Amino acid sequence: MKPENIEKAIQEVLVEIDSSRRPANEILNAYTRARRYIGSKDRRAIQGGVWENLRARPWPEWLEKVIPEAERKALHGEAQIILRANGDRNEIQKELLAEGIETEPTTLSPWGLILKKRIPLGSCKAYMAGRVEVQDEGSQLVALTTGIKTGDTVLDYCAGAGGKSLCFAEMMNGIGRIVAHDISERSLNELKKRAERTGIKIIEMTKKPTGTFDHVVVDAPCSGSGTWRRCPDAPFKLTPELLHEVQKKQASILDKACTFVKAKGVLHYMTCSVIEYENQGQMRAFLKRHKDFKLIHHEQWTPAKQGTDGFFLASFQKI
Repeated sequence: MKPENIEKAIQEVLVEIDSSRRPANEILNAYTRARRYIGSKDRRAIQGGVWENLRARPWPEWLEKVIPEAERKALHGEAQIILRANGDRNEIQKELLAEGIETEPTTLSPWGLILKKRIPLGSCKAYMAGRVEVQDEGSQLVALTTGIKTGDTVLDYCAGAGGKSLCFAEMMNGIGRIVAHDISERSLNELKKRAERTGIKIIEMTKKPTGTFDHVVVDAPCSGSGTWRRCPDAPFKLTPELLHEVQKKQASILDKACTFVKAKGVLHYMTCSVIEYENQGQMRAFLKRHKDFKLIHHEQWTPAKQGTDGFFLASFQKI
């Protein structure tokens, strides 16, 4: 495509992004699928132009009041693509290199490998064999910090496609029980495929959990603000009203999930947000509502401080 045609395509995509609630990635994919004549090099140029334009835009003024300046600056940057090794990281790094895929180890997570350039994972042998999964270093650290261990029983209450469940299975050395719960059948089916690909056999899927567990994990629906480096359109789709609704949902989910924690067990509340209301605010509110729990740990990882996506963890023990 000529430069002027690429610029025209960028502007057409931006207009659609601004007029739709759909994520920019989804709009971009639909745009290029409808125009099969656009080659891979031009697709990358269009995507790069769209992302560059979105990152250059000033955020809504209200967000400046709820996200610290250092985090706002960091969230305007680009995020690295991180893989999580399922097994010996050094061996898996060598396997990837044999495929021509260069990586370097993460400094904080013992599992992470940073991709030096983007690759189509569908053609990666290590990925297809379940040797690696895509997972940000911050997400890996949240899972590791729960302290889940071999033989534990775990309820992953908002499992989604199961990134955390897969981590927990690795931490448990395949011994114990993980029950993955989500209201989305599609997400649970995706988790089933991922578990089969990696050979994990201790994960059960359910839409109606029962019983009590050593650990109950709530990876709560949230603004996703900690991941905005990867989706620079998201700040313009969030409103104070939507954030308020998300906060109500988080509190409701916590109140339900805590009923599955056994005596002396632990409830872990997680978000991929850097907004205080969703993190420390929810932590304090939960402790006021539930006197039968005590806070035993809380921690935050952010793009500005650790260079990871933004994540928050609060762990409460049932008294």
